[in-house]
Amino acid sequence: MANWIITNLHKKSAVERQYWIKDGVVVTKDEGFRWGIWTCESDQQPDIDLDNPDGYNLMSTDYDWEMQEMIDGSWVDWNFPDSMPEEEQERIQALWDEDCFEGLEGDDWINDETEHWIYGPIQLTNEDTGEEFKGENQ
Repeated sequence: MANWIITNLHKKSAVERQYWIKDGVVVTKDEGFRWGIWTCESDQQPDIDLDNPDGYNLMSTDYDWEMQEMIDGSWVDWNFPDSMPEEEQERIQALWDEDCFEGLEGDDWINDETEHWIYGPIQLTNEDTGEEFKGENQ
């Protein structure tokens, strides 16, 4: 069983996407990080398109990627339903800014799911041998 490391090759292309639900309404919060590092164990090299033209969702693959760290958050983007009033959008963002998870959970929002994505070329490293594989679109 080999240990594998996956990371993004370009800055600001690792994203954590949180899905928040309340009363059937879903909002998402995307937070971009300069770098992200995940690991997994696999008998064979993970079969991944390292050029990664469409983004790679580490949570919905055949591999059990475990996040090691996401480094240096650099941006946040909220996605709200078109029908949600702007005042409510601002209130939700203020709850997050003041108390993060506790702020939204205290207002009965539930963090239903969290995904991790890498955009752009990927680097895959066999941690045991040191061999590196990189997307060509560098």
